[in-house]
This record gives sequence, C-alpha cells and structure tokens, in this order.
Amino acid sequence: MATRVEAQTEPLLGRGIYDIAEAARVVGRHPETVARWTRGVNPLHPVGSDRILSFLDLISVWVISELIKRGVPRREIRAGGQYVAEHVDTDYPFAHQELATVGAGFFGKFTDWVDVGKGGQRSFPAVIEDLLSPIEFGPDLLASIWRPARGVWLNPEVQAGAPCIDGTRVPTSVVADLKAVGDHIEDIADDLSLDITQVRAALQYERAA
Repeated sequence: MATRVEAQTEPLLGRGIYDIAEAARVVGRHPETVARWTRGVNPLHPVGSDRILSFLDLISVWVISELIKRGVPRREIRAGGQYVAEHVDTDYPFAHQELATVGAGFFGKFTDWVDVGKGGQRSFPAVIEDLLSPIEFGPDLLASIWRPARGVWLNPEVQAGAPCIDGTRVPTSVVADLKAVGDHIEDIADDLSLDITQVRAALQYERAA
C-alpha cells in the first residue's frame, strides 16, 4: 500500500520533485519565503501539494524571485501571472516562454509585447531584459531544462530534477560530498568519469547555493 508521500510524488515522476527546503536552496530564498509564495494567504504561485513542488513550480518560484529582485511590484506579478494563465491556458504562467522585464515592468509576448502586469497594455519597449535566458522550453512552450549556473543543469527527467553536472546524471551534491570528505579534485574527476572543469563547476555551484 502506497504511503501518502509516495502517492503525492508518483504523479511528479519525470517532472521533478522538490520539498520547500530544496526549492529554497536552489532559488536562493529562505524556505519561509518560498512557502509564503506557494502556500500562504493569496499566494503568488499556489501549488497543489503541501509537501512537494514540481520542476515547473520550481521555475515559477525562481521567476517570481527574479521579478521581485528587478523591482516589479507584487500586485503586478500577481496580475501578470493571471493574465498569462488566462491567455495561454496554463497553470504555470511563470514557467511560460517569452517573459521579460523593462525596468520594473513585467512583459509577455503575445504577437506583440504587452505589459502583463498592467492588464496587457500594448507597449513598444526599447530595451527588453530577457527573464528566462537560462531556460530551455519544450514543444508546449513551458520550461524543460534550467541552467542556473555555468556547467550545471536541472532536467526534471534526470535525477528527479536535482542540480547535476550539465549533460550528465551526476548530482552536484555528490561532487561536493566527495570533496568534503577529503577527496582531491583529480580523484573525483577520475572516479566519476568527469573532467576537472566539470568538477570545479559543480563545487562552485554548491558553494554558492
């Protein structure tokens, strides 16, 4: 008989599996902040599970974090998410292709660029700051791979979406654990069939996380 957690995670197989603490570590926010954005009163991105986030939930949280860093007001983030969700019929508006910022404005491309944070006002921004450049998208125009740092990828079909060395199934945490117990970089590279550049990229990512 499946446990409650198993029942929750089974639908997420191949879609990434993260608890609040891991999601917060990956996006560089406090766990309470991520919990508030996803499960609080009037959350910016509500999730269906109290325990588990999918890869698309994780991307959504990261995009919200980036919007806040760029000065977009929370009311416009919320309004923009609703606008995108309604116009492309998705539960993951913040993980959708063609989002950008201009100053503290939140824009989306629907044939033309529109200010989604202000209800879809048409605009002709001179300088578009791409919001999703580290992300690759699938045929459904939703995020499929995220490269948060050089040499590191998150692929929901690889190691449940854990941060891994780009193009491999080797989690960056495994490299960090081996270094922590005293293994030399050259030995780690040899043991895991990596090159030293890959090992250094994994260690740099783990130190920054």
